[in-house]
Amino acid sequence: MNAATQSKISYSESLKARKTHLYGLISLLKPRTGKTTKIEVMTIAAINAEISIIEQQLKKRG
Repeated sequence: MNAATQSKISYSESLKARKTHLYGLISLLKPRTGKTTKIEVMTIAAINAEISIIEQQLKKRG
């Protein structure tokens, strides 16, 4: 059997990809009518918090 090939993506690249993905999620959640629900507000806040953590980790890594 062949061994599965694994990607050699660095941890920093992985964090950057996750950050980009989270920004994409925020753009999907933006209210189009100007009206937001509490769930949307909480979800966007949670995503922004995760982005903040990722940015801190990227700063640590240089």
